[in-house]
Amino acid sequence: MKAPKVFAAALTSVAALCLAGGMAYALEPALDPTMKPIPDAAADTSITKQVVSIIVYEDQEEAVAMATEFGMLHDELALEAVSSRASVASQHSAAHDQASQAASTLPRVDATADESEGDDATMDAEHPLAMLSDESAVDDGAMKPDTIDVNGDVMPYIDSFETASAPSSGAGLWMGSDSTTDGSWGYFIGHNPGSFTCVMTLKNGDPVTVCDGEGASRTYHVVDEFIVPDDTYWEDIRTRVTEYGESIILQTCCGDNAHYRVVIAN
Repeated sequence: MKAPKVFAAALTSVAALCLAGGMAYALEPALDPTMKPIPDAAADTSITKQVVSIIVYEDQEEAVAMATEFGMLHDELALEAVSSRASVASQHSAAHDQASQAASTLPRVDATADESEGDDATMDAEHPLAMLSDESAVDDGAMKPDTIDVNGDVMPYIDSFETASAPSSGAGLWMGSDSTTDGSWGYFIGHNPGSFTCVMTLKNGDPVTVCDGEGASRTYHVVDEFIVPDDTYWEDIRTRVTEYGESIILQTCCGDNAHYRVVIAN
């Protein structure tokens, strides 16, 4: 009879413990979800991270697509720019070549270039300077502005900037400045036979006087002279004739329709 009683007592104790545990679980307050720890596995596979990953992937894919499109657009614009530069360069080169044909060679200063104008036809061939060294260039013993005295032969000059030929009479300022005080050079041209026949006889030390547009006079002296073919370019002689500071350069035809004489005075 003892065994059944012991078993009954043990069973009663287990039942009491289960009842007490159930009541304790039922009475325990619910834990705040924010206080619950997130397992590592759950964190790695959360829907939030999956959504974020999808968004990042889509952004990257879109970025790659945009970069590809931008690269293609950039290449297209680059090709257009190259084509545009080539076109501009071609136009500039053509314009430069056209201008060079007009002004890059030395000006023609032979008398035959202006025969059609009729001015040279009335000139005295034996005394070509007689009609040029007159009172129009000299006033009461003093030179007028815009005149040049080449070793005693006085004549007016005009602006002939990069013209293809010299004036029919007198001299022309082809390049540079006529100022006698700016420390630079002036390039004068004239015909032979004609106004600049006197340039053919100049030698080292001979005087050349200029009265500039401001009325200031200065006497220069010949320091160099040389002869070049009539197809010579300005670039071929520029260094030689412009290295004297305050100076003048005189150019005329040698009379053979093939050569020019260039004289420098400072």
